[in-house]
Amino acid sequence: MQKSSRRVIIQALHESRLRPYIDASHGNEKLALSLYKWHMELTASVQQVLGVTEVVLRNSMDAQLRIWNKQEGGAEEWLLTDPEAPLRSLTQGKRKEALNRAKSEADKRQPGHQRYGQQPHHDDVLAQVTFGMWKELLPNHAPNASAETTENKNRQRLWRDALVFAFPQANDSDGYETYWRVVHIHHLRNRVAHMEPLLTVDVQDKMRNAFDLVRSIEPVVADWLTGASKVSQVLKQRPEH
Repeated sequence: MQKSSRRVIIQALHESRLRPYIDASHGNEKLALSLYKWHMELTASVQQVLGVTEVVLRNSMDAQLRIWNKQEGGAEEWLLTDPEAPLRSLTQGKRKEALNRAKSEADKRQPGHQRYGQQPHHDDVLAQVTFGMWKELLPNHAPNASAETTENKNRQRLWRDALVFAFPQANDSDGYETYWRVVHIHHLRNRVAHMEPLLTVDVQDKMRNAFDLVRSIEPVVADWLTGASKVSQVLKQRPEH
C-alpha cells in the first residue's frame, strides 16, 4: 500500500482513533494500520466468546428467577408483568426498557411473519435485557459497596433464594466470585462495543473470566466454548514489525 493511501485511511478513521496504534508502532503508520486491522480480528473473536457467555448467563439466571417468582406467588414469566419483591425494584427500569424494545420489535413484523400481530413472549423480552441488569442483580462486592444497604440486602436475599442455583458448579456461597467475573466481563464487553483499544489489556485473563463463568454454570458448554474460541490464535498473530 502506498504511503498516500495510508494517509487517506488514517484521515478517514481519524488520527485520534488511531493514536494508540500509532504510539504502539512508534510512529510507523504502516505497522499502525496492520495493528488496527489485527485489532478488528481480535475484538471479533472476543465478542464471539462474550456473546455466548451472555446468552448462557442470562438463560441460567432467568431459569432460576422464573422458579423463584412463581414460588413467591407471581407469574413464571416475570419479564412480562411486575415480578415479586425484591426482584421488582432491582429490575424496574431495565426490565421496562427491555419490554418496550421487545414490543417495538414485535410492531415491526410484516404480514406473513409467523408471529405477525402477536405480543412479545417472555423470551423476546429476555433477548432485549442488557448485560448490565444481570450484573446488578448480583450481590455487590465492590470495595465501596455496603452490605447493609436495602438494595444490597435485596440482592443477597435473591442470591440465597434463587440465583446461587444458576451457578451449580461454583463454590460461591456469597456470590463474590460470580460478581467479579460478571463485572470484568461487562467491562470488557463495553470496551469492545465502543471499539476501545485492547492493546494493553490482558485479554487472555479476561477470557478466563468468561470461561470460568460458563464453567460454573455448565462445564460441557465451557469446554465447547473454549475449543471454539479463536482468541488465543489471533493474539499470536499480532503484528510486531
